[in-house]
Amino acid sequence: MSRIGNAPILVPKNVKVKISDNIVTVIGPNGELTHTLSEGITVELKDNQINVFRINDERKYKSLHGLNRSLLNNMIQGVLQGYVKKLYVVGKGYKANVIQNWLVLQLGYSHDIMLEIPSGIKIETEKISRAQASSIQDLQAIIDVSGIDKELVGQIAAEIRATKPPEPYKGKGIRYSDEHVRRKAGKTASGTGAK
Repeated sequence: MSRIGNAPILVPKNVKVKISDNIVTVIGPNGELTHTLSEGITVELKDNQINVFRINDERKYKSLHGLNRSLLNNMIQGVLQGYVKKLYVVGKGYKANVIQNWLVLQLGYSHDIMLEIPSGIKIETEKISRAQASSIQDLQAIIDVSGIDKELVGQIAAEIRATKPPEPYKGKGIRYSDEHVRRKAGKTASGTGAK
């Protein structure tokens, strides 16, 4: 029995849900999202609640049951509030700027890294306050990735982080705001020189 799949999804008053065949469309104040249900999964809209059902109790359909329910719930949250991922750019001389439809990153390479911002995603760079700069050493910029599609926001944030993942010695690179970078001890001067 899928506890996640069996939980009903409440539909707020300012959100419209349309179901046609196996396609669910959710329309809200922030936009519109569409999801095609997996094979063997059906949905029912009744009394401002979405209920998700599966055809049988096979393991395959049990996992798809919970997955489709979570995806539909994420869509409703997305069109209502949206999703935001914060990334920290850490390292002296590192920069992040948005120029027209491109995110331009200067991360210590011989060239700038340019990432095109896809439609449905908004990327902004924040200025660093003194409190933020003192809490994280060498914090240079904060990148906010926002949108209504949780999957797309997470994917774009992961692509930005992949351009320069944080290294374990000085912690330089791009990290999530809630990510803890485990630091390693570097080489020490004692015991390394010739006798």
